[in-house]
Amino acid sequence: MIVMRLKYILILSVITIVISCDQNNNKVTSNNAELQKSSQKRVLLILPVSLESRRNEFLLNINNALLNIDSFSEINGWKELCVEDFMDSVMIFDNKEKFNLTLLRLTKTDESVKLPDTYCAALENRTLLTVTPEYYSKVYPDGIENNSFEKLLTHEIAHRLHIRILNGNEEAMGPIWFYEGFAMYAANQFTGSDVVLTKKEIIDLMNEPERGSYKKYIYIFRYFVGKIPLKELVSKAKNKDFNEEMIKQIK
Repeated sequence: MIVMRLKYILILSVITIVISCDQNNNKVTSNNAELQKSSQKRVLLILPVSLESRRNEFLLNINNALLNIDSFSEINGWKELCVEDFMDSVMIFDNKEKFNLTLLRLTKTDESVKLPDTYCAALENRTLLTVTPEYYSKVYPDGIENNSFEKLLTHEIAHRLHIRILNGNEEAMGPIWFYEGFAMYAANQFTGSDVVLTKKEIIDLMNEPERGSYKKYIYIFRYFVGKIPLKELVSKAKNKDFNEEMIKQIK
C-alpha cells in the first residue's frame, strides 16, 4: 500500500490517521499469557531499548489485532485468507524520523519524500511498522477510543486482508473512502462516533479527490454495508462507476 499512499501524499500533502492510543486498555494480565506466546510464535517483535520493558504489552496488542482479523474474516467468509500470516515482524519506534526512514527504505521509496506527522503505521513487505501509542495521542487526539492502539494494528492488517480478497490487485480496492472505510470497519473503529451526514454531505465526500475525515468515511461505509452485503460491496468497488452506483442507494 505504500506506493498508493505515497502517491496521495505527494499530490495532497495530507494524510489523516484515525487511530490513537489508550494505554489503560493495553495492560497484560495473567489471563493473557497464552495470547502472548501465540504472538511470539507468529511474529518477531523488534523494539528499541527504550521500549523493551513494554514488550509484553505490545505482544498482547499484536496478538489481539491478529485475533480481531481472524474473527472478522471468519464472520464474513474469508477465513481461508488468514491461514498464511500477514507479517513476519513488527517494528515499534520511539522516534518518528526513524520510522519514516525505515519505511521509505523498506519500500525502496525516495528517502527525500516527506511523510506527514500523522502517517505513523504501515504493513509493507510483511513487516508492520508503527510508532508508539503515545505519539498517536499527541498528533491525533480526536482518534482516541478504547483499545486504540490495538485497532491501529488491526486497521493496517485489514488493508492486507482486503488485498488478499482481491487476489493481490490493489487497484481494485476502490476509492479512498471505501478502502479506508473497509479497514476501519474490520478494526471496529469509531463505533461511538456521533457523526451524522446528510445525503449531500455523503455525496460530496465520496466525490472529493482529496483525503478527508476518517470518521465520515466510516459513517459512509457503514451506511452502505447496512444496505448491501459486504462481499458484494468489495467486489464492486473496482468498477469505474462504483460511486455513482452507490449514490443511487442513498435515501
